[in-house]
Amino acid sequence: MKLEIRHWQMLKALSELGSIAQAADALGISQSALSHRIAEAERRIDGKLFEKEGRRLKLTPAGSLITKVALQTLPILERAEADFEQNAHLEKQIVRLGVASYSSYYWIPDFIKFVNQKAGHLKLRLVASTTQNPISSLQHSSVDIVIAPGYLATPGIFNTPLFMDELVLVTPYAHSLSHQAFINPEDLRDIQYYTYSQTVLPGFEYERFIRPSGVIPHQVEVVEMTDAIIELISAGLGVSILSKWAVNAAIESQRISSVQLGQKGLDLAWSALTRESEKKNSASEQLVKLLVDWHKTS
Repeated sequence: MKLEIRHWQMLKALSELGSIAQAADALGISQSALSHRIAEAERRIDGKLFEKEGRRLKLTPAGSLITKVALQTLPILERAEADFEQNAHLEKQIVRLGVASYSSYYWIPDFIKFVNQKAGHLKLRLVASTTQNPISSLQHSSVDIVIAPGYLATPGIFNTPLFMDELVLVTPYAHSLSHQAFINPEDLRDIQYYTYSQTVLPGFEYERFIRPSGVIPHQVEVVEMTDAIIELISAGLGVSILSKWAVNAAIESQRISSVQLGQKGLDLAWSALTRESEKKNSASEQLVKLLVDWHKTS
Protein backbone atom coordinates (compact mmCIF):
# COMPACT_ATOMS: atom_id res chain seq x y z
CA MET A 1 0.00 0.00 0.00
CA LYS A 2 1.52 3.31 -1.07
CA LEU A 3 -0.22 5.63 1.40
CA GLU A 4 0.17 5.43 5.17
CA ILE A 5 -2.56 5.99 7.76
CA ARG A 6 -1.38 9.60 8.27
CA HIS A 7 -2.09 10.33 4.61
CA TRP A 8 -5.64 8.90 4.89
CA GLN A 9 -6.20 10.98 8.04
CA MET A 10 -4.98 14.02 6.13
CA LEU A 11 -7.54 13.43 3.35
CA LYS A 12 -10.35 13.09 5.88
CA ALA A 13 -9.34 16.26 7.76
CA LEU A 14 -9.03 18.35 4.60
CA SER A 15 -12.35 17.09 3.26
CA GLU A 16 -14.23 17.82 6.47
CA LEU A 17 -12.58 21.15 7.38
CA GLY A 18 -11.86 22.60 3.96
CA SER A 19 -8.67 24.54 4.67
CA ILE A 20 -5.02 23.77 5.34
CA ALA A 21 -5.01 25.92 8.50
CA GLN A 22 -7.96 24.13 10.12
CA ALA A 23 -6.86 20.67 8.98
CA ALA A 24 -3.31 21.22 10.24
CA ASP A 25 -4.66 22.33 13.61
CA ALA A 26 -6.92 19.26 13.83
CA LEU A 27 -4.02 16.95 12.94
CA GLY A 28 -1.68 18.65 15.40
CA ILE A 29 0.93 19.66 12.81
CA SER A 30 2.04 22.92 11.19
CA GLN A 31 0.59 24.17 7.91
CA SER A 32 4.00 23.70 6.32
CA ALA A 33 4.15 20.08 7.49
CA LEU A 34 0.66 19.46 6.10
CA SER A 35 1.65 20.93 2.71
CA HIS A 36 4.66 18.59 2.65
CA ARG A 37 2.40 15.66 3.56
CA ILE A 38 0.08 16.47 0.64
CA ALA A 39 3.03 16.65 -1.74
CA GLU A 40 4.40 13.38 -0.38
CA ALA A 41 1.07 11.61 -0.87
CA GLU A 42 0.80 12.90 -4.45
CA ARG A 43 4.34 11.66 -5.21
CA ARG A 44 3.54 8.24 -3.78
CA ILE A 45 0.41 7.72 -5.87
CA ASP A 46 1.74 9.66 -8.86
CA GLY A 47 -1.21 12.02 -9.27
CA LYS A 48 -2.78 15.25 -8.08
CA LEU A 49 -5.12 15.05 -5.08
CA PHE A 50 -5.85 18.78 -4.82
CA GLU A 51 -5.86 21.92 -6.93
CA LYS A 52 -5.89 25.54 -5.79
CA GLU A 53 -9.18 27.46 -5.86
CA GLY A 54 -8.39 30.90 -4.52
CA ARG A 55 -7.06 30.43 -0.99
CA ARG A 56 -8.70 27.07 -0.59
CA LEU A 57 -7.84 23.60 -1.82
CA LYS A 58 -10.26 21.76 -4.07
CA LEU A 59 -10.18 18.00 -4.56
CA THR A 60 -9.49 16.77 -8.07
CA PRO A 61 -11.95 14.15 -9.44
CA ALA A 62 -9.44 11.40 -8.60
CA GLY A 63 -8.83 13.00 -5.21
CA SER A 64 -12.57 12.94 -4.50
CA LEU A 65 -12.72 9.21 -5.15
CA ILE A 66 -9.87 8.35 -2.81
CA THR A 67 -11.15 10.79 -0.15
CA LYS A 68 -14.56 9.07 -0.22
CA VAL A 69 -12.81 5.83 0.72
CA ALA A 70 -10.95 7.62 3.53
CA LEU A 71 -14.24 8.96 4.94
CA GLN A 72 -15.75 5.47 4.89
CA THR A 73 -12.75 3.52 6.14
CA LEU A 74 -11.25 5.62 8.95
CA PRO A 75 -14.42 5.57 11.12
CA ILE A 76 -14.44 1.76 10.83
CA LEU A 77 -10.82 1.56 12.00
CA GLU A 78 -11.51 4.00 14.85
CA ARG A 79 -14.51 1.97 16.01
CA ALA A 80 -12.48 -1.24 15.75
CA GLU A 81 -9.87 0.23 18.08
CA ALA A 82 -12.54 1.45 20.50
CA ASP A 83 -14.21 -1.97 20.48
CA PHE A 84 -10.89 -3.67 21.13
CA GLU A 85 -10.12 -1.40 24.06
CA GLN A 86 -13.53 -2.09 25.57
CA ASN A 87 -13.46 -5.84 24.91
CA ALA A 88 -9.83 -6.33 25.95
CA HIS A 89 -10.84 -5.87 29.57
CA LEU A 90 -14.17 -7.65 29.36
CA GLU A 91 -15.19 -11.25 28.93
CA LYS A 92 -18.27 -10.15 27.00
CA GLN A 93 -18.47 -9.55 23.23
CA ILE A 94 -20.24 -6.32 22.31
CA VAL A 95 -22.88 -6.39 19.55
CA ARG A 96 -24.33 -3.07 18.35
CA LEU A 97 -28.00 -3.16 17.41
CA GLY A 98 -30.40 -0.63 15.94
CA VAL A 99 -33.98 -0.45 14.63
CA ALA A 100 -34.70 0.95 11.16
CA SER A 101 -37.49 3.49 10.57
CA TYR A 102 -38.98 3.26 14.07
CA SER A 103 -37.46 4.48 17.33
CA SER A 104 -39.05 1.56 19.18
CA TYR A 105 -37.20 -0.08 22.06
CA TYR A 106 -39.93 -1.03 24.57
CA TRP A 107 -39.07 -4.72 24.01
CA ILE A 108 -35.34 -4.36 24.73
CA PRO A 109 -35.36 -5.09 28.51
CA ASP A 110 -37.06 -8.47 28.01
CA PHE A 111 -34.72 -9.34 25.16
CA ILE A 112 -31.63 -8.43 27.18
CA LYS A 113 -32.81 -10.75 29.95
CA PHE A 114 -33.24 -13.50 27.35
CA VAL A 115 -29.73 -12.90 25.99
CA ASN A 116 -28.24 -12.96 29.49
CA GLN A 117 -29.88 -16.34 30.11
CA LYS A 118 -28.92 -17.92 26.79
CA ALA A 119 -25.56 -16.28 25.96
CA GLY A 120 -24.00 -14.50 28.90
CA HIS A 121 -20.86 -13.73 26.88
CA LEU A 122 -22.78 -11.31 24.62
CA LYS A 123 -23.42 -7.68 25.54
CA LEU A 124 -26.01 -5.64 23.64
CA ARG A 125 -25.39 -1.97 22.81
CA LEU A 126 -28.12 0.16 21.22
CA VAL A 127 -27.32 2.55 18.34
CA ALA A 128 -30.21 5.01 18.02
CA SER A 129 -28.74 6.78 14.95
CA THR A 130 -29.47 3.62 12.92
CA THR A 131 -33.14 4.61 12.65
CA GLN A 132 -32.58 7.15 9.85
CA ASN A 133 -29.72 5.46 7.95
CA PRO A 134 -29.90 1.68 8.50
CA ILE A 135 -28.02 0.45 5.44
CA SER A 136 -25.18 2.98 5.57
CA SER A 137 -24.86 2.34 9.32
CA LEU A 138 -24.29 -1.35 8.55
CA GLN A 139 -21.97 -0.67 5.64
CA HIS A 140 -19.86 1.73 7.71
CA SER A 141 -19.83 -0.68 10.69
CA SER A 142 -21.37 1.76 13.14
CA VAL A 143 -23.91 -0.98 13.88
CA ASP A 144 -23.74 -4.79 13.61
CA ILE A 145 -27.42 -5.74 13.36
CA VAL A 146 -30.40 -3.73 12.14
CA ILE A 147 -33.96 -4.86 12.84
CA ALA A 148 -35.82 -3.56 9.80
CA PRO A 149 -39.39 -3.56 8.44
CA GLY A 150 -40.03 -4.50 4.82
CA TYR A 151 -37.39 -6.02 2.59
CA LEU A 152 -34.25 -4.03 1.84
CA ALA A 153 -32.41 -5.89 -0.94
CA THR A 154 -28.88 -4.47 -0.88
CA PRO A 155 -25.62 -6.03 -2.13
CA GLY A 156 -23.45 -7.15 0.78
CA ILE A 157 -26.35 -7.17 3.27
CA PHE A 158 -27.80 -10.47 4.54
CA ASN A 159 -31.48 -10.68 5.50
CA THR A 160 -32.78 -13.04 8.23
CA PRO A 161 -36.62 -13.14 8.60
CA LEU A 162 -37.80 -12.50 12.17
CA PHE A 163 -41.59 -12.16 12.39
CA MET A 164 -44.74 -10.98 10.63
CA ASP A 165 -46.41 -7.76 11.65
CA GLU A 166 -49.01 -5.44 10.11
CA LEU A 167 -49.34 -1.79 9.22
CA VAL A 168 -52.26 -0.16 11.04
CA LEU A 169 -53.90 3.22 11.32
CA VAL A 170 -52.85 4.74 14.64
CA THR A 171 -55.40 7.12 16.17
CA PRO A 172 -55.94 8.88 19.51
CA TYR A 173 -57.40 6.47 22.06
CA ALA A 174 -61.15 5.90 21.54
CA HIS A 175 -61.13 8.08 18.38
CA SER A 176 -64.24 7.70 16.18
CA LEU A 177 -62.23 5.77 13.55
CA SER A 178 -60.94 3.35 16.19
CA HIS A 179 -64.44 1.85 16.55
CA GLN A 180 -64.47 0.70 12.92
CA ALA A 181 -63.54 -2.88 11.97
CA PHE A 182 -61.22 -1.43 9.33
CA ILE A 183 -60.62 1.85 7.50
CA ASN A 184 -60.49 2.76 3.83
CA PRO A 185 -58.21 5.38 2.22
CA GLU A 186 -61.21 7.74 1.98
CA ASP A 187 -61.24 7.96 5.78
CA LEU A 188 -57.90 9.82 5.63
CA ARG A 189 -58.93 12.47 3.10
CA ASP A 190 -59.60 15.37 5.48
CA ILE A 191 -57.81 14.34 8.66
CA GLN A 192 -54.38 15.49 9.91
CA TYR A 193 -51.99 12.76 8.81
CA TYR A 194 -48.40 12.31 10.06
CA THR A 195 -45.69 10.42 8.22
CA TYR A 196 -42.09 9.82 9.32
CA SER A 197 -40.61 9.89 5.80
CA GLN A 198 -40.99 12.01 2.68
CA THR A 199 -39.68 9.08 0.62
CA VAL A 200 -42.18 6.62 -0.83
CA LEU A 201 -40.93 3.29 0.53
CA PRO A 202 -41.69 0.18 -1.57
CA GLY A 203 -44.01 -2.25 0.20
CA PHE A 204 -45.40 0.31 2.65
CA GLU A 205 -48.73 2.09 3.05
CA TYR A 206 -48.50 4.69 0.29
CA GLU A 207 -47.64 2.18 -2.43
CA ARG A 208 -50.02 -0.55 -1.26
CA PHE A 209 -52.94 1.30 0.33
CA ILE A 210 -53.14 5.02 -0.41
CA ARG A 211 -51.95 5.43 -4.01
CA PRO A 212 -54.05 2.59 -5.54
CA SER A 213 -57.21 4.29 -4.21
CA GLY A 214 -56.40 7.64 -5.79
CA VAL A 215 -57.32 9.32 -2.50
CA ILE A 216 -54.50 11.40 -1.04
CA PRO A 217 -54.74 12.93 2.47
CA HIS A 218 -54.99 16.73 2.21
CA GLN A 219 -53.27 17.47 5.51
CA VAL A 220 -49.90 15.70 5.57
CA GLU A 221 -47.04 16.62 7.88
CA VAL A 222 -43.60 14.94 8.02
CA VAL A 223 -42.34 14.23 11.55
CA GLU A 224 -39.12 12.24 11.28
CA MET A 225 -39.25 10.65 14.75
CA THR A 226 -41.94 8.02 15.23
CA ASP A 227 -41.95 8.45 19.01
CA ALA A 228 -42.81 12.13 18.41
CA ILE A 229 -45.64 11.06 16.10
CA ILE A 230 -47.01 8.87 18.90
CA GLU A 231 -46.98 11.86 21.28
CA LEU A 232 -48.86 14.02 18.75
CA ILE A 233 -51.47 11.32 18.14
CA SER A 234 -51.87 10.64 21.87
CA ALA A 235 -52.60 14.36 22.31
CA GLY A 236 -55.41 14.11 19.75
CA LEU A 237 -53.66 16.05 16.99
CA GLY A 238 -53.89 13.56 14.11
CA VAL A 239 -53.36 10.00 12.88
CA SER A 240 -50.67 7.97 11.14
CA ILE A 241 -50.04 4.56 9.59
CA LEU A 242 -47.34 2.68 11.48
CA SER A 243 -46.11 -0.78 12.40
CA LYS A 244 -48.38 -2.32 15.03
CA TRP A 245 -45.42 -4.08 16.67
CA ALA A 246 -43.42 -0.87 16.89
CA VAL A 247 -46.21 1.01 18.71
CA ASN A 248 -47.54 -1.93 20.74
CA ALA A 249 -46.47 -0.48 24.10
CA ALA A 250 -48.49 2.70 23.47
CA ILE A 251 -51.49 0.62 22.35
CA GLU A 252 -51.39 -1.56 25.48
CA SER A 253 -51.16 1.50 27.74
CA GLN A 254 -54.27 2.88 25.98
CA ARG A 255 -52.52 6.06 24.89
CA ILE A 256 -53.48 5.31 21.27
CA SER A 257 -55.71 2.94 19.32
CA SER A 258 -55.05 0.96 16.15
CA VAL A 259 -57.33 0.03 13.24
CA GLN A 260 -56.85 -2.48 10.42
CA LEU A 261 -56.17 -1.12 6.92
CA GLY A 262 -58.79 -2.36 4.48
CA GLN A 263 -60.78 -5.58 4.72
CA LYS A 264 -57.71 -7.79 4.33
CA GLY A 265 -55.22 -5.76 6.34
CA LEU A 266 -51.67 -4.89 5.30
CA ASP A 267 -48.95 -7.28 6.43
CA LEU A 268 -45.38 -6.19 7.20
CA ALA A 269 -42.36 -8.48 7.55
CA TRP A 270 -39.50 -7.67 9.93
CA SER A 271 -35.97 -8.96 9.41
CA ALA A 272 -32.53 -8.80 10.98
CA LEU A 273 -29.98 -7.25 8.61
CA THR A 274 -26.28 -8.06 8.92
CA ARG A 275 -23.20 -7.74 6.75
CA GLU A 276 -22.54 -10.74 4.49
CA SER A 277 -18.88 -10.41 5.44
CA GLU A 278 -19.62 -11.50 9.03
CA LYS A 279 -17.58 -14.55 10.05
CA LYS A 280 -19.39 -17.80 10.72
CA ASN A 281 -20.66 -18.01 14.31
CA SER A 282 -19.61 -14.39 14.98
CA ALA A 283 -21.15 -12.56 17.94
CA SER A 284 -23.54 -10.82 15.52
CA GLU A 285 -24.64 -14.13 14.00
CA GLN A 286 -25.21 -15.57 17.47
CA LEU A 287 -27.37 -12.60 18.45
CA VAL A 288 -29.45 -12.89 15.27
CA LYS A 289 -30.20 -16.54 16.16
CA LEU A 290 -31.27 -15.39 19.62
CA LEU A 291 -33.55 -12.76 18.04
CA VAL A 292 -35.18 -15.47 15.91
CA ASP A 293 -35.65 -17.77 18.93
CA TRP A 294 -36.97 -14.96 21.14
CA HIS A 295 -39.58 -13.85 18.62
CA LYS A 296 -40.77 -17.44 18.28
CA THR A 297 -41.45 -17.66 22.01
CA SER A 298 -42.44 -14.09 22.95
